[in-house]
Amino acid sequence: MGPEDPATFALARRGFSVARISAAAHKTGVFHVPTLIFVVGLINLLQAFAFCIVGFYNRRVNGIGYWAAAALFNGLAMPLIAMRHSFDSVFLTKLLPTSMNFASAYLFYVGVMHFQKRGAARIWPLMAALPLYCGHVWLVVQDEGLRYRPLVTSPIFILFLAMGAQVLLKERRPELRFGARFTAYAALFICAIFAYRAVDLYFLTTPAQLLDPVRPQLVSFTGGILWALLWTFGAMMLINQRQTFENEQLHAEKLETVEKLAAAETELVKMRTQQHRQQLASDLHDGMGGITANVAMLAFQGSIAEQPQQQKEIFQNIEFLATEWNRELRLWMNGLERGSLLWADALVESHTYAQRLTTAHGIELDWRQSGPLPSEPDHRVQEIISLMRVLKEAIHNLARHSGARTAGVHVTFGPQQLRIVIQDDGRGIDPAISRPGSRGLRNMQQRIDELGGTLKRGDGHGTTYCLRIPLPLQRQTHLSNADNT
Repeated sequence: MGPEDPATFALARRGFSVARISAAAHKTGVFHVPTLIFVVGLINLLQAFAFCIVGFYNRRVNGIGYWAAAALFNGLAMPLIAMRHSFDSVFLTKLLPTSMNFASAYLFYVGVMHFQKRGAARIWPLMAALPLYCGHVWLVVQDEGLRYRPLVTSPIFILFLAMGAQVLLKERRPELRFGARFTAYAALFICAIFAYRAVDLYFLTTPAQLLDPVRPQLVSFTGGILWALLWTFGAMMLINQRQTFENEQLHAEKLETVEKLAAAETELVKMRTQQHRQQLASDLHDGMGGITANVAMLAFQGSIAEQPQQQKEIFQNIEFLATEWNRELRLWMNGLERGSLLWADALVESHTYAQRLTTAHGIELDWRQSGPLPSEPDHRVQEIISLMRVLKEAIHNLARHSGARTAGVHVTFGPQQLRIVIQDDGRGIDPAISRPGSRGLRNMQQRIDELGGTLKRGDGHGTTYCLRIPLPLQRQTHLSNADNT
């Protein structure tokens, strides 16, 4: 990660021998500098591998890929620098590794920008570093030692690393503040190392070379090892804190969504409850209210009737209405108590009503059921009763207005729908002479629309009603015609 310097071969050309370097190393009692450089490179390669693994399992976290590339550049550059111990090359062992070190520092800054979600990295630091880089290239070509080159290379490293540290220090979220500041201070630490190295090398009495075991070089490469370790630790802490923070945010968002859905569901239940209450009130009015009104009217007629035969017929009609009222009330109570109805019970009640009404008007009724009848109770109590009201209204119209001698009701349960066909051989219904204020057909159509079905009426030679209602998929049991007629 350190800046580039002339190789040992250049030292020999200036009058410094390998023996003098070794003697200096023995005198100072320090590590072998090329070995130290290889250790820095190895740590950087391990750091890059760690970033790749963590990035693979934390793909939602931005910036890790840039940090992995930065560590990889450092890891590849260090062996090239250490190779100056064996051979010297202006491009391979000087310009190329130093350029990779510059790229590593800039990628650290780019990774911080993406990790903190601050947008794209700025370009002006590259433009500001360009003159310094050109000066470095000129000094390398001139084969200048380590007195002036660190003065133009260190500001480049300090610029990129300090900008990354500045972005991290702006973190205000408590969950990420410690990790961000730890990594920022680690970056500022290596910046201080670069500044110290540049100053110390400049004031050395004898110009040093890159592989000389002098104090600034040892401090620089040792600081590089510490920086790689501190950066890795801080980055892993940041990634873990970011994941924890985002998971908490995601949990809070999900909890808020669940609360909103619960509130919406509660409101929907209230609306449905209110709608059901209104429908129940309408059904009570249309059913029992009509029966009560007819009973009151018959009672009044009975009070003024003088002939015994008339009184008998009136009492028979009152008995029929009372029985019908009792049947419908029992059907309602059973449905409301259990929260469900059996189609068999509803059809038996409707069949009884149709049989008694058509018989009272001298009409022969042919009632048939076919198809697999649902065996499980249906929880759509309101819908079933509403459908039975449509059926009763159609039979009521048939008995009172058709003048028919025969009529047929065919109930068919299909796989996904219920089909009811009501036919008679009467005179039909002429809309032109329909009674003013009549609401029967309109109410029938409205109920069928609410049930999601269709109602077709054929007039002319007799009257035909065809009702189609969708059914939910459920277990069914077959019911033969003979059992239901």
